[in-house]
Amino acid sequence: MTNWLGLLVSAIYIVVIVGIASFCYKKKKIKFEESRKFIHIGLCNWWLIAWIFFDNYIFASILPAIFIILNYLNYQFQIVPGIEEKKRGIGTVFYAIALFILTATLFQNKDYLYIGAVAILALGYGDGIGGLITEYIGKHKFELKNKSVEGSLVCFIVTFLTTIVVLQTTYVGSMLVPYSIYIAVMATMLELFSPKNTDNLFMPLGTALYTYLVLNQNYMESFNIAFTVTSVIIFGVMATKALTPAGSFFALLLGTALYCLAGPYVFFALILFFVSSCLIEHYHKKKKKEKQRNIFQVIENGLPCLLFAIMYYFTKNEIAIIGCLTAIAGSTSDTWSSGIGYYSKERVKTLFSRKELPKGSSGGVTKLGLLGGLAGSLLIALFSLFLGLEHVGASFLLIFVFGFFTTLLDSIFGELFQVKYFDKVKEEFLETKPKGNKNVVKISGFSFLTNGVVNLVTVVISSLLSCLLAYFII
Repeated sequence: MTNWLGLLVSAIYIVVIVGIASFCYKKKKIKFEESRKFIHIGLCNWWLIAWIFFDNYIFASILPAIFIILNYLNYQFQIVPGIEEKKRGIGTVFYAIALFILTATLFQNKDYLYIGAVAILALGYGDGIGGLITEYIGKHKFELKNKSVEGSLVCFIVTFLTTIVVLQTTYVGSMLVPYSIYIAVMATMLELFSPKNTDNLFMPLGTALYTYLVLNQNYMESFNIAFTVTSVIIFGVMATKALTPAGSFFALLLGTALYCLAGPYVFFALILFFVSSCLIEHYHKKKKKEKQRNIFQVIENGLPCLLFAIMYYFTKNEIAIIGCLTAIAGSTSDTWSSGIGYYSKERVKTLFSRKELPKGSSGGVTKLGLLGGLAGSLLIALFSLFLGLEHVGASFLLIFVFGFFTTLLDSIFGELFQVKYFDKVKEEFLETKPKGNKNVVKISGFSFLTNGVVNLVTVVISSLLSCLLAYFII
């Protein structure tokens, strides 16, 4: 009887929530976004009703299944006003789908119902209130539609509070607050990075899975710390728009993986490279978009280090760590060389032929730029002294020397092999060919060896050489 009563109470509750919102919207007492969020927040409380009444997953799944159909029909024909607009996508349908999946899964074992409560309340209150904050007072927008710094911070705070309240009913231990922080961070990142209009699906499902893992799998501790620390850093980076959204997402994955595979020191060495490089380039007289790093640049700078980190994880060999840090030193050296070289008043020339090039051209060097490359490599080499490596002196020299060698190698490749184009109309040299521009012709180099590929290849070569030499001298 409690299951039938649960259906009745659930139906009444949902009709009341939707009815109040639609009535107020039709009478112009509230705006559309307010009506939409009232329903969004109000319906998440249904999970608590279901928790009380249902002991059968089939009964619990009936209303969410019905609402998948009703929400889609309402999306198509706008039967009930104040719920969804076509231009916003099928967010309400995704909401119902997530609710159906969680009820059909978790109500088969009532010991796990708290997981659904954490996930659905995070979606309802965290995402809902955060969305309202973005709508009305979100002044610092991310380069993502309908996302703001203020809204995401509120989403985190609200999710953290609701998670603590729910977990107090089921979890006993000293890790209540840390676990709640981990879960709130994950929920916020899922909401932030979910593809267009899919946060109502990925946020609750991802949060539910992560909550289960955090509370039931001991091996997650390293990941929890890695993901949380990386998320905080990436959040700040996105706020400054130093990375594109795609670049930020990949950097989040990369940073988390590095922390888990090679430990915090290698992770913070990469952060040191990124922060220092951004600071050096901050005062360049370039457009903001030109200073912003995209996903390809993140891959170029981070992939070699990640590959050596994977080697270290499986071998625990010091040589792999040297490879990691040489890769970071190489990226730092090359970036500092061009970044500091930007301020040089000396004419830019190629390394071998001493041919003059326009400032910023690949293959060109200046004395100030080379000194910048030395300084960048030295920074990471000095940082390696804190790792407690067994062969401190040899490791320092290898990282420093081959880190700077990356800059020299990059200049050689840039001069001899990197593809270059010429615009016959504007009479200027280019490193990339604009799409559809027939006036641009290739004048030298290999088509596949773009600036990004050269950066990646030279870092890999230098890192492999440092590991090879380390094999013989360590």
